[in-house]
Amino acid sequence: MADLRVGIVGAGWIAGTHAATLRGLGGVRVVASADIVPGRAEYEDWRDLLARERLDAVVVCTPPDAHREVAVACAEAGLALYLEKPVAHAMDDARAIATAVSEAGVVCAVGYQYRAISFLADLPRDAAVLLGVGVSATLERPWLGDRARGGGMMLERASHLIDLERAVAGEVADVTALDEGDGLAAALRFASGALGSVVVGRVAGGPGWRLDLVVADAGTVAVELDPVFRARGAGLDLAHVGPPPVERSLVRFVDAAVRRDPGGVCCTVADGVGTLAVALAAQDAAQRGAGAGREA
Repeated sequence: MADLRVGIVGAGWIAGTHAATLRGLGGVRVVASADIVPGRAEYEDWRDLLARERLDAVVVCTPPDAHREVAVACAEAGLALYLEKPVAHAMDDARAIATAVSEAGVVCAVGYQYRAISFLADLPRDAAVLLGVGVSATLERPWLGDRARGGGMMLERASHLIDLERAVAGEVADVTALDEGDGLAAALRFASGALGSVVVGRVAGGPGWRLDLVVADAGTVAVELDPVFRARGAGLDLAHVGPPPVERSLVRFVDAAVRRDPGGVCCTVADGVGTLAVALAAQDAAQRGAGAGREA
């Protein structure tokens, strides 16, 4: 079988990480990339990349406000799509992407890497309380603090933990939040009746990322995230197997793209749209003030 020919749109730090992973895989060829900054990529306009190169798949690493146009064009061209999280910066854009993907029948993965943890399916689904914490330094990007571009802390960082808690506990019924810029806290109530919290902050030398699951009558499962990925407690002792989740997510996408299997990815576009709805509801609640809950 011929190599899967991949293009990359956006040439920032995560694009470099994904390019290195792809170049280390057999049966994959990174053809070219596009970025609006002169000199960073072979093309300055992603439209030229799509028009001039023969591609099978595209990895989209632009800021979230630019996702819709690129992703819809790729889907309409029949290209498999790996879309960095969040899906978009607004629900209208996310729904448009999901519709284009569905109508085209293409493979689409969203880059919520925690869905690629090998032991995720073995975590208890009956936790009464989920406590997510992510406090660490953050590599600065020009758009990171610009909520209009989808770069606020809720969408850029907290949504990782929101997505992980949804993967474990199911759909979110309502959410409240407080956001102080470099730190935020969100409270989630799941349709199952479980309660969740997400606390995220930016500080060098912070405690890192983890998720604790409080299971009635069984105790607590402590899930260490970056960079260890291990779960202990309530009779469990689980370690992640294989490449780091950020790589495994992309490897699964490549395999799904080759097999043309939309269900073979770690995080589907429907998963990503659901997480975006919760994150945006939390962001809106925080903007409206403490206690201003809203259905997700």
